[in-house]
Amino acid sequence: MFKRMSVLVRREGDTREQFLQGWLRHGRFIADLPGLRGYVQNHVVEEFAMPGAPFLRADGFVELQFDNPEAMALAFTSPAARAMADDEPNFLGHGSGYALRADTGLGDAEAGDKLIVALGEGDGAARIDALGLPGLIRDDVAELIAKPGMAPPQPVSSFCHIFGVDPAGARQTADAIARVVADAPLPLAIFRVKTVRFA
Repeated sequence: MFKRMSVLVRREGDTREQFLQGWLRHGRFIADLPGLRGYVQNHVVEEFAMPGAPFLRADGFVELQFDNPEAMALAFTSPAARAMADDEPNFLGHGSGYALRADTGLGDAEAGDKLIVALGEGDGAARIDALGLPGLIRDDVAELIAKPGMAPPQPVSSFCHIFGVDPAGARQTADAIARVVADAPLPLAIFRVKTVRFA
């Protein structure tokens, strides 16, 4: 199996609620892609401030699974993909795509809340791994995927998914990560998300 992630940013002037309503409706277009094996929307509900300049803008994270990269390429040139692309201007300001090195699965996508930690270049993923956080899955980026007609993708080298956190647990985990990076700040961003599984 092959996994792709995307980071979505709402249109300028839209609220996050407007974006999420449009994105939920948009889900039916994605679910129609031929060869799609799994599809999860991760809706950002909280962002945790980290030391240094903001690293990543995000209102949502997409996880898609296909049998292989070729199946994904076919899906994104299908008639269903044209309908999907035609709908994107109704809610989407910017999208960044990422082909991942391995398919780590979609985790417990029915669990509700999780944290997504987006990391730039450096040793951030190893430093977070060293925390030994329960329920952590790490997706390393193999390739950035540019979206036609949009600015270049936001540079991310890894995504860490931390499952099984409630709002209070999310804050504790974000604080633990902030302590680890306090002495040597890293390009990272932490978001609490609610997952919605379509396929």
